[in-house]
Amino acid sequence: MENTIFLKIEIIIFILSVIYILYYIVTWIIWLYLKVKKVIQPKKINTQKTAINKVDIWNKKSSLNNTIKINSEDREKLDEIVKAVDRNIQKRFYDIAKNLIVEWLSIDKYNKDLNLFLAFICEKEKKYSNAIFIYKDLLTIFVNNIDIMKKLGYAYALDNKLLDSFTMYEKVHNWNKWDFEVIDILSELAFELKNYKKAKKYINLFLSEKPRNINKLFMKAECYESEEKFNQAKNVYEKILEIQPYNQKAKEIFASL
Repeated sequence: MENTIFLKIEIIIFILSVIYILYYIVTWIIWLYLKVKKVIQPKKINTQKTAINKVDIWNKKSSLNNTIKINSEDREKLDEIVKAVDRNIQKRFYDIAKNLIVEWLSIDKYNKDLNLFLAFICEKEKKYSNAIFIYKDLLTIFVNNIDIMKKLGYAYALDNKLLDSFTMYEKVHNWNKWDFEVIDILSELAFELKNYKKAKKYINLFLSEKPRNINKLFMKAECYESEEKFNQAKNVYEKILEIQPYNQKAKEIFASL
């Protein structure tokens, strides 16, 4: 009986392995076919370098008015490519996804989805400066796009450029005052930058929505301590103890103030 069960498991594993191999082969064949087709029937466009090697994807002097017009056939292909890139990224086939992106950015170099996918891959490969480069160039075209601005702020943080990250997230905040995810990030960044005035501002905004958040209350108390405003800090620790009477850290600090 046990041998039968193990045999069934082995058969299932074998079938799944074959399916995975076939999927990879088919994906590679599709990519190769598209590449060969392009060589046989080349488009009348300029070859574009990519941000993978930290060079411009776009001509800096160009604008949306100078974009290549996409015919309906290419538009359908691009839609399929975007879906294929998304699938490969989800499966972590980053090299396949990157090849598809680079290939098709030469047709639609301003395609937002493809460029965002490319920046995402750069982040996964820890090439944060390349991701920053892509987001910044996108913002010259899609001006004040909140989603891209957030991604740029996040990429700055990944690259340990906290002041740049904070500045970008503040711009986002100015466009949307009540995005609490952004407020949360701004409070953390300001605290890390030791800008306690700004940290308290964003902590208080966050607490206006979630007044019992212990982590933010501790941060607020530490801001007051850093500014040597010990009475205010003590008041915050007292509030923490009202919410969590047995919080040992709060009890010890409260007693020492």
